[in-house]
Amino acid sequence: MFIVDCGWPLNTLYSDQADDTGKLRTAKSDTRLDPRDALSTINWARVDFILLSNYEQMTLLPYITEYTEFSGPVYATEPAKAYGRCVLEEGLGAALQGSDAMQGGSSSMASTSNVSHSLWSRRANGLDKWQAQVPYTQRDIVAAMEKITDVRHNEIISPVPFVQVYTRSSGYSIGSANWTVEYKNHRTAFISTSTFATCLHPQEWDPKVLSDAQAIVFCDAVDPASYEGDEVGAARANAQVLQRINQLCSTAISTMKQRGRVLLIGEPYGVTQDIFQLIAEHTQSLNLPLPQFIFISPVAERTLQYGNIMGEWLCESKQALLYLPEYPFADKDLRQKNHLHFVRSLADLATKNIPQGNWFVVVPPHDTATIDYFARQWKQDAQRCSSAEMASGTGMAKFAVLIHDDDVARSQSLVNRLSVSSEITFVPVSRRFTYHNIEQSLASATHAQHVLMPSSVYARLAASASKYEFKMFEFSHLQATTVDLSADRHLPLNIQKEMTRQIKSSGKQCAVVTGRLSLAAGKIRLEYPEGQAQVQASAADTSANSIKNTHSAVPVSTLPRDLSVWTPERLADELNEIGINASVVVGIPNGTAAASSEPQLQGTDRAVKLIKIVVPGGSATIHMHGGWSVECTSVSTQWTVMDSLRRVLKCT
Repeated sequence: MFIVDCGWPLNTLYSDQADDTGKLRTAKSDTRLDPRDALSTINWARVDFILLSNYEQMTLLPYITEYTEFSGPVYATEPAKAYGRCVLEEGLGAALQGSDAMQGGSSSMASTSNVSHSLWSRRANGLDKWQAQVPYTQRDIVAAMEKITDVRHNEIISPVPFVQVYTRSSGYSIGSANWTVEYKNHRTAFISTSTFATCLHPQEWDPKVLSDAQAIVFCDAVDPASYEGDEVGAARANAQVLQRINQLCSTAISTMKQRGRVLLIGEPYGVTQDIFQLIAEHTQSLNLPLPQFIFISPVAERTLQYGNIMGEWLCESKQALLYLPEYPFADKDLRQKNHLHFVRSLADLATKNIPQGNWFVVVPPHDTATIDYFARQWKQDAQRCSSAEMASGTGMAKFAVLIHDDDVARSQSLVNRLSVSSEITFVPVSRRFTYHNIEQSLASATHAQHVLMPSSVYARLAASASKYEFKMFEFSHLQATTVDLSADRHLPLNIQKEMTRQIKSSGKQCAVVTGRLSLAAGKIRLEYPEGQAQVQASAADTSANSIKNTHSAVPVSTLPRDLSVWTPERLADELNEIGINASVVVGIPNGTAAASSEPQLQGTDRAVKLIKIVVPGGSATIHMHGGWSVECTSVSTQWTVMDSLRRVLKCT
């Protein structure tokens, strides 16, 4: 059992969002779901590993690793881990600042980054109205990051026996990945947030993730309702990314030509980096006065640096710049010219000696206080600007506010708040797959047998499902969806009646039992060893002639075969044919075994031919005299051997 992605809507974990009038919402008007309610539906003790696809899908990871019973490995690419930490720390800082604001105080990121208590406990301190709280601390973030194992694209990892996982680029962000999970040559692809856009700085989408998979799960897509009535827009969403970015850049350049100032509302990573790069290039190519670029965020300096030091994760055009005496991004050159500044908060901005003039300011969408300040202050500056100041070049009569966030609800809230005092240019740059992109990508699914997608997307594509050779399913988040991929993957097993009778008589629905797996008359059977007549509530350590069965087992179909035609030599040869290391030895049943060349065992009356199997994780011995039986040294060996026997008996 494994988990793909641990994301949660960021705006429900950040500080409270203000309504159109600027007032904070109260608890009564807030119906957002507590993430712990969703996490409580999962038995985390049974989860073997977690796969993360990009920095947006780590929101709840610190809570999972530090406050649940999960103890397995976590896998993500190096950039996803680095950017994910920035996202978590920025979100925690925003939530803490929102908490302090409700108490009438203010605090900087520096003073809140080492908080040692969980925000969930702050409700006892009179903060019941503050719904958007983060369920972890800074210390939890650090601990969670230490538990992530870095992987590269196409690097094969085996988190548990017989399971292999690897990633391919999704094109969405630096290091973003689509995971493939392979078990017994059956590949399942998980398509997380992806894009076909080729004009951005991350490595491009890799279509091989679909062509190799028998099952495909589309985990993230734009809600078709957001394109209602605009079928052309839905079909061309990814193709219009460059057009929309150029539109934002054109507005910014036009404003700066008139000695104006620009406020870009966006996170200091992702599309913001592309917009920042294009504006820096255009101002220099047009010989315009170079503006002062100011990023107001506690993590902006790190996120911009990652673009230069993680060059192998960039698109081909950016990677080519790595071999030239220049950086892929403009931030290094601008910093050397003293035209790039990083401040942690609005309060820190007052301590910086930044030259006045053309400013290009970048502020995250959740920092509404800073956004309000610039919108209000710049409007007052424009109203006070005289014609003499304009003529002398010292006045600032024009400014622009740009928003590119594809979170329409959050962006529309900002537009409604700022439209009273500012002129807003809202151009959402949507990179995520639309239902048209999913339909287009399915052309590469040449080996697919099952395809799962969100219910909203399935409703649009169900009518055309008949043209595909695979079966199409829908799922809804937070609702269990079960798809039977192959009934043949279950191990045929009969359970001794005495075992089930003992469990039922004790009033239990399940129990841990110690028994022997035997193969007789072509049927695999779980039964008590001789002389044992009761269910053991807690089994001792697994020995060479016993195994622990902790699975809920029910009678299923078996494969009756005539076992009299089998000899040890033939069975060993058949097992070797399917890749199992099997050899014939001479030994005493339930005792020692030795190579057939040793005469001391050959001469004993009890010595018989046995089959010795060695596999990763243990060994097993097959007895074929007086009824077949199998002795395994571990549970993982048990599954390998029994599955191999099933395959040999079935194919022959």
